Amino acid sequence: MNNPDLNQDILSRVPCGILVLDDKQRVMYANPWVCRRTGISEHKLTGKGIKTVKLEVEQDETKSAQEFWKWGTETAQQARGSFHTGNQVGVPLTIKKHCDIKETGRKLIYISIHDCTQIENGRRRIPLETADIHVFHGLVGKSPSMQELFSLIELASGTGVNVVIQGQSGTGKELVASAIHTLSVRKNNPFIRVNCAALAETLLESELFGHVKGAFTGAYTDRTGNLEAAHKGTILLDEIGEISTNMQAKLLRVLQEKVIVRVGDNKEVAIDVRIVAATNRELRKLVAQGKFREDLFYRLNVFPIPLPALNERTSDIPLLCEHFIRKYNQEMGKQIQSISSDTMRLLMNYCWPGNVRELENTIEHAFVLCHTEEIQMLDLPHELRVKAVREGICAGRNADIIPPSYQTLAPMKTTGRRLNISKEELEKEIEKHGGNKSAAARALGISKVGLWKKMKKFEI
Repeated sequence: MNNPDLNQDILSRVPCGILVLDDKQRVMYANPWVCRRTGISEHKLTGKGIKTVKLEVEQDETKSAQEFWKWGTETAQQARGSFHTGNQVGVPLTIKKHCDIKETGRKLIYISIHDCTQIENGRRRIPLETADIHVFHGLVGKSPSMQELFSLIELASGTGVNVVIQGQSGTGKELVASAIHTLSVRKNNPFIRVNCAALAETLLESELFGHVKGAFTGAYTDRTGNLEAAHKGTILLDEIGEISTNMQAKLLRVLQEKVIVRVGDNKEVAIDVRIVAATNRELRKLVAQGKFREDLFYRLNVFPIPLPALNERTSDIPLLCEHFIRKYNQEMGKQIQSISSDTMRLLMNYCWPGNVRELENTIEHAFVLCHTEEIQMLDLPHELRVKAVREGICAGRNADIIPPSYQTLAPMKTTGRRLNISKEELEKEIEKHGGNKSAAARALGISKVGLWKKMKKFEI
């Protein structure tokens, strides 16, 4: 909604939240920063009461939260608060209110919203939220390679050509395929995914083309294949490099003639489906080796889209971490707000062979162990920390990455220091990890069963 009292172009660019209310606490304007936080568009917020924004202000001894929103004579007020989404409380915020009267006589309340600066124990914490977030249909990134990828997706979605998405496992090939479909004219029709590597050849043929009753043992009824089910829509053939040469020939016929024949039938069925293929293998090499048909390759590879590995876009790691922290805060009901600077440095320098999927698993693992508002090195998976030590990441900080009892990097044994743990040491580790027995056992270098035995021995 255009408002002559507001320079919305400027307000949309500021790196904080901006809300403008009238004297009845109705939203006149919300900038993109606020819309991203709330998940509600400006159009839906405009004209609604402040409660719609779900921005909660902490009440103090002198003023209630309700009074904070009212128009007053004060030039400025400040409070702490947070966004509430569902039952989840968001990141702590600093909220400032400025009242103004325009020449027209209208009363306006300007609200600016900022992330709280967090300093603990003399160390800077990596904030959970940054103003410069780049999310494109589930894909997160602001690096040049990701911005180029977003452009390629938009170009591909504007046409009906076949696409091959090539990238390592865990780089987001399925998300790219989904984005292409969502942005295309086929978006209101089916989007079907088929993992070609997960099915034997006979099962894959039935999965793609369907079958008629009696075509083979167990075919008790007719079945529509995924290619037919995706009519007018899009089908993703994941791991296309794994299919046999026999299946390649049948798929080539589909691309050339736009028809399928169900297994056990001789009737042709016309289809209109866009094929998006994905692979973590180099199809040109497979063609040179005679393992992939050249004619099929050129039919599929009309518009190739390469995906960058995570270690090629390390500047996106903080954004990805933020994205996953938000996700698991909501799923697990936690309020983790940051990642320590040392932990982030480790994540930024790690090689990530499993790419974004491995990073997400790492954050999910950290959520299980973390019982504070900040993820620390010891909350990361043990295997990752071992690799970090071996690869020389965070040199000189091995004691922070791997506890002393783990620093041999050898499998656990039942000899050595772990047999001589004192009661005081045991109690200290349990208290340090907030009563988490599994985390205390790992820190001491013993199994969870061993910890319970020692607790029983010391009558803890």
